[in-house]
Amino acid sequence: MTNDTDIAALIGSRICHDLVNPLSAISNGVELLELSGAPQTPEMALIAESVTAAMARVKLFRLAFGPSDCAQTISRSEVITLLSGVSTSGRLSFDWQIDRDLNRSEVRLLILAALCIETATPQGAKVEFRQTSTGFEIQGRGRKIAIDPALWSFEGKDLSAAQVQFALLPRVAQSLNRTVTYTATDTELTVTV
Repeated sequence: MTNDTDIAALIGSRICHDLVNPLSAISNGVELLELSGAPQTPEMALIAESVTAAMARVKLFRLAFGPSDCAQTISRSEVITLLSGVSTSGRLSFDWQIDRDLNRSEVRLLILAALCIETATPQGAKVEFRQTSTGFEIQGRGRKIAIDPALWSFEGKDLSAAQVQFALLPRVAQSLNRTVTYTATDTELTVTV
């Protein structure tokens, strides 16, 4: 029988999958307008940029909140492309310094950590992903780090939908025999898994 966590992951994946289709249709429509010689207006540029960012964000959410399979490998280039798309219109920029392909569960773990960092960096940050001798390090540098101790206890109590990554991160880490720790200053936040 499928447990509640698996069902929630399947629901997340289904929603993301179903959202990609209409977003792809909008993207295709914009491309057809461009090919037909329609004038390049600021409005069309905004639509094209917004749909690209939305598609990247939905794909990121599908990876973070959907089911993960350790047997599935995600290439380094695929992760870099995804993160580049997300950063085009977001508060975060990303620097993926890991020089090998990872399994889906490892990428999920790193993306969840980045989403936690996003919550603590309301003014934006540069997020770097590195492999260490014992695991991974995800570091966010920004103008201001705002740590909410209740969230960063990773106890998963009284979370809103926008904070669900704080409940999932320790669970995914545990499934990979890892623990989550973090250190923070006023301008730097490092998550180690």
